[in-house]
Amino acid sequence: MEQSPLRSALGRFAPHLRGTGRADVLPDLLAGFAIAALAIPQAVAYALVAGLPAEMGLAAAALPALMGSLFGSSRFMVTGPTNPTALLLGVSVVAPAVARGADPVAAALATALCAGLILIGLGVLGYGRASRFLSDSVISGFNAGVGLLIALRYLPMLAGVEPAPHETSVWVPNVWWALRGAASAIGAADPRALVVGSAVPVLILAARRLGPRFPAALAALALVAAAATALGWTEGEGGLQRLQALALELPGFHAPRGFDPAHILPPALALSLLVTVQAMASARALEPGRGPALDPDRELFSQGVANVTAALVGAQCTSGSLTRSLTARLSGARTRLASATAGGLVALFLPVLAPGLERVPLAALAGLIVLTGFASISPTQIRRAAATPGDAAVLVVTFAVTLWLDLVPAVYAGLLLSLALLVRRAGRLQMVELVQSGQRRLREIPIDASTGATPAVLLQLEGDLNFAVAPELADRLKEIAARGPSFVTLRLKRARHLDATVLEVLRRVATELESRGAMLVLCGLNEPLRALLARTELGLVLGPEALLLTGGRLFEGLERALDLARRRLRPLPDTELFRNEPDDDWQYEI
Repeated sequence: MEQSPLRSALGRFAPHLRGTGRADVLPDLLAGFAIAALAIPQAVAYALVAGLPAEMGLAAAALPALMGSLFGSSRFMVTGPTNPTALLLGVSVVAPAVARGADPVAAALATALCAGLILIGLGVLGYGRASRFLSDSVISGFNAGVGLLIALRYLPMLAGVEPAPHETSVWVPNVWWALRGAASAIGAADPRALVVGSAVPVLILAARRLGPRFPAALAALALVAAAATALGWTEGEGGLQRLQALALELPGFHAPRGFDPAHILPPALALSLLVTVQAMASARALEPGRGPALDPDRELFSQGVANVTAALVGAQCTSGSLTRSLTARLSGARTRLASATAGGLVALFLPVLAPGLERVPLAALAGLIVLTGFASISPTQIRRAAATPGDAAVLVVTFAVTLWLDLVPAVYAGLLLSLALLVRRAGRLQMVELVQSGQRRLREIPIDASTGATPAVLLQLEGDLNFAVAPELADRLKEIAARGPSFVTLRLKRARHLDATVLEVLRRVATELESRGAMLVLCGLNEPLRALLARTELGLVLGPEALLLTGGRLFEGLERALDLARRRLRPLPDTELFRNEPDDDWQYEI
């Protein structure tokens, strides 16, 4: 009995941990502890980046992370607060809310709710696969720009100095103010803060040799906090600033309030786009070649559920975290039970975390933030994403836009650059001529001035045949037809996505050829495409004889086209009928 579409959709997006066997439980539980140990300090740090209370960051690493695991498809993806989403939330939601006298917490929760609903809608509607249109060059440029901005903006906190206020202007890049603030802070730094803030990244980097399961970040913060307390650096009026008293408790329901569409919807849309980019890029990078296939629609749906959960439990917005996901994989995680365990552990330990975290100096957390910011600038990733001159240009432009503008325009600019790159590449016509190179042998050559000079010409089209290539296709076919061939064959076996604009180009060419007694033939067609073409004006002009199906044998459709050309143009021999170009290079044999 067939399932209804609704039941099938509900089954596809239902929460589950299928695929977890008995042998996976222990490795996943151990990996869950490692993930939670990294998530706790990062969650506090990213709450500071967003300008929100530390408990909102911790809450985001708890129940939302658990829900993201249950609804996801990636075995290693860990959901929670991240650097880029925290920075976007801080500069586009929290800071503007404070400036206009609104409640920043309410604004942050409303933004997470809206972004979550958008992501759920995109997943249900099947737009997960659209994430592949965001190029690696755009993602790498954006990540590098965000990482540099975060590192520079938190150098003053690392130095124990309040950042100086500044005016914002579209004519002055944001990175200028960040550089100026960092330079001023270093000059007026508190030596104690510099020691505390620098010790954290040094300890974390030194602890890498102990393996991914060692809680390097948590241990570094604990050691530095204990040392600062023992030395008396956090006591008295002149002591280093620490986290304020934390109101940590088990997750509970928080009804969203203070929804202002004009101030919430633009950053929520940008946030949903950023989460899509970050989560899908992380999922693709982490999934090995073997194992269950990644479901991009379910991934978007899971990120939406996580953000809606965050809004309802008083947490900041979430996304897929590459650092914690990589920790999961390196710690031996096998299934999504590992990330679900991490979220559950953070939720259970929330009430007992406050006394220890309240002793951590802000300079130490700033050291962690600066380290994660610089870690986002991956030379290896940049080198791979800038492999071609076009990709390198897109990466540089995205990097520059991210450093110059606020993050919301930078996210939109990255999307536009990806679309521009896609259109530019999709607009390249892929057409070659097939010439004879011996008995029953063909080879491909580029279109040249001799293409169409013989009575019969064989052309092969590949890739997407849409409106972007239509003008070039029209020009090429017009030039070839002007050379007077009597029989033009277009092999469409490797062509995809024929649209109305291309069909109109082919109709005009077919009509022009027919007016002087010549013929256009389309071969290599599958049954659905042949049926579609037969119902169009192009099909009426060509007739069923000129719409040739592909066969079970290789080049069977092309053989039919060659036989049709021989029948129409007999008694010409093949040596006069088709273009012959003998060569010792690779050839097709039919």
